[in-house]
Amino acid sequence: MPMHPQTPRAVAALVTGVATTLHYAAPDVIADRRTRGWLKAGLATVALAASVPELRATVTSERAADEEETSLSEAFRALPAARKAVALAPVVAVVGASVGWLAVMERWIFRRGQARAAAGKRLPHTGPALLYGTLAGLLWFVGPPRD
Repeated sequence: MPMHPQTPRAVAALVTGVATTLHYAAPDVIADRRTRGWLKAGLATVALAASVPELRATVTSERAADEEETSLSEAFRALPAARKAVALAPVVAVVGASVGWLAVMERWIFRRGQARAAAGKRLPHTGPALLYGTLAGLLWFVGPPRD
């Protein structure tokens, strides 16, 4: 693993950090829920687009490594339909729990900001948004786990 971050990763980290900050600070600037929702959807799209080069590099390196050995996807395709359903059930459960947990946390963050606004705090969502954006950007520099 290189000591210096690659340029696409640094750009993706910066874009992700800024997009996350804007996402969570949006209630301080935009009062309309619908407009805020469209802004957040656009920010998510921008952050996803910034991660495409890193995703492509990862897929390419994984394909090169998988060419030498039997891939998990080939083994999965060979299973009967009933076994595929059993194998996918935990995946579906984890994804569902993750989405539910994310929704709960998003609501908690928003309500906490609204409570700070009601208490008279100026720009109540922006302070925590800066923290969340910094953490999101820094997560790009966490290396993958070693086998």
